Parts: sequence; structure tokens; C-alpha cells
Amino acid sequence: MFLAPETRRLFPDWPEIAAQTAAALRAEADPRDPRTARLVAELKADDDFRSLWARHDARPSRDELKRFVHPVVGELALRRQALTVAGAEQQVIIAYQAVPGSPSAAALARLL
Repeated sequence: MFLAPETRRLFPDWPEIAAQTAAALRAEADPRDPRTARLVAELKADDDFRSLWARHDARPSRDELKRFVHPVVGELALRRQALTVAGAEQQVIIAYQAVPGSPSAAALARLL
């Protein structure tokens, strides 16, 4: 997300999405895990991530509205929900859903 510049065009609210993403990583990743350390070191190559990481914001990302700009169907507003799998708390199912009857629902239907 931070290391692929073309990804930024997919999010009209890029600064907010970037801040949410960095804060969620800080809140949910184990800093003692070598894989996390490698990931953070790699992401620090990006100026935006480096400055967001330095803020030390930590908040998990759960249920929220996210806006996307899809290259085929245009703008989408989707509710993101994270569901923990009972008995396997390290596993999470993430679902994106449009409000029924909304322009976003119609756009998603065009993608099927």
C-alpha cells in the first residue's frame, strides 16, 4: 500500500487511509516478531509511512466506511467489517459491503 505509488490513486481519502493503516499495524502487530520488524523497516522507505509511524498512533481497524476509486466502475463507498474467527483469534475475515440500492451497490453488481 505504501510502496506502490499507483495504489494511492485507489483511495480518494489517501491521507486518512494511510494514517489508519499505520495505526492499525502499530496496534495489532507484535513489535518483537522479526517479520514485523522487517516489514516496518521496509515500509520506512516511504516518507508518508515513516512520518506516520513516528507519531506512535495505535488503534485497531475494525468497522469503518472506506471509499475507493475503481478503474472500471468509479467511486465506491463500502463498509468494512472485520470478524474474528472463534477459536482462532489470529485469523480475521474482512468483508466489504455496499448499502443495498446505493450507487456503490450498483457499481459492485457491474463488476460481477
